[in-house]
Amino acid sequence: MNNPFNKKLSELFEKMDEKVLQARLNAAMEMLQKGNADELAKKLNKVDKEELLGKLNEIDDSKLKSLNINKDSLSKRINEEDLSKLSTLIGDRGDEIISKIKELLNKS
Repeated sequence: MNNPFNKKLSELFEKMDEKVLQARLNAAMEMLQKGNADELAKKLNKVDKEELLGKLNEIDDSKLKSLNINKDSLSKRINEEDLSKLSTLIGDRGDEIISKIKELLNKS
């Protein structure tokens, strides 16, 4: 009897996670493009770079699709200048992280 409830609850949390992720991506893009680099840098400095690289390595086209992230749309919104700024803001391992992002977006 709990199984259908658990399934619905799980689906609800997945949808919430997708919306939260999309909102965070949009917020980061706005900060980056509107020149709010200090706030973005503070947030990025709190991120474990090893963990971030690990998460990026887990992402492929099917994962992006399951997270409801349109790779083409995201790719059009991010330009080389944005990626360069982001690499600088990330600091340590920034080039490696940006390289992986480019690979995911097919911007290599």
